[in-house]
Amino acid sequence: MSLRVAPSKMNLIRFKRTLSFLSRAHDLLEEKRDILLLEVNRRIGEATKLRGELDSLLREAYTKLDQAAAVVGSKEIESAAKFPSTTFDLSTSKKKVMGVSVISLNLENLVRTTNYGFERPTVFIDEAAEKFKQALQLIVRVAELENTLINLVEEVKRTQRRINALEQFLIPRYSATVSMISNILEERDREEFVRVKKVKRILERRAEVHENA
Repeated sequence: MSLRVAPSKMNLIRFKRTLSFLSRAHDLLEEKRDILLLEVNRRIGEATKLRGELDSLLREAYTKLDQAAAVVGSKEIESAAKFPSTTFDLSTSKKKVMGVSVISLNLENLVRTTNYGFERPTVFIDEAAEKFKQALQLIVRVAELENTLINLVEEVKRTQRRINALEQFLIPRYSATVSMISNILEERDREEFVRVKKVKRILERRAEVHENA
């Protein structure tokens, strides 16, 4: 469906320029989408790897915790768990990834303290606490990465919607308008050519009549 415009040479030039701009914008958006998809796939692989490391680390931590409970007893574990043994600061900032604004998580001042007595064996508790401390660092990395993935995927969707709008609406309408104006102007040129030829023949005949008179 073409746009309703006056079929003039000026409009033809204007709409051709706009169509050229829309085509370039379409190509750039497709390129952006493809690059974003590559980045999404790369980060999915990274997130999958980190998730695997985190699951493995948490399994080790809970195994150590079970071993500690078997040695010192569940009540001792519960008592040790009443007070936080690890403190940290978590700050956020914004950064750009492929032009997309994402949140950066910064884990700082991570400190583990001992809040239980030494009258009973605590090596398994120590090992479990250390594993959970390492897991915390991975959790922050995974959270940041997955948040980045969500934002990148949303940007892919937005970019695809713009591509669809260009492909299904804007470019077809402007193409149809350019084609419509071109056809009308060509038809006018043909009619003008025919009219000029008729006038020329009439003038030639009149000239012949005057010469023969």
